[in-house]
Amino acid sequence: MPLLLLGLVLGAALVILYKSSGPGSGLRLFDDGETYILIDDGTLRLRKGWLPPRVLTTLTELLRDAGVSEGYITLSKDRRVTVSWHVPPALHQNIRNVLLSS
Repeated sequence: MPLLLLGLVLGAALVILYKSSGPGSGLRLFDDGETYILIDDGTLRLRKGWLPPRVLTTLTELLRDAGVSEGYITLSKDRRVTVSWHVPPALHQNIRNVLLSS
């Protein structure tokens, strides 16, 4: 019985956190960066933030040449670049160089 009660309390807490982290709320459980680039079927889509067109063109060519068709890239406010596992590690530094040179 105590285990069931604990499970219900934890479940309720998770539901409350989930509901409060929706759009428009001040609470963000996962901060996904200032700039978010989605790689979908070989096409780059800027979902959040802004990048110069020449940077997007360079990234598109770099990823197309490597055969990357899905994934994401984020650039945080403190200029940290995160690349999804879909992108080969050999490209990570090239992507950082392109993004941080702008």
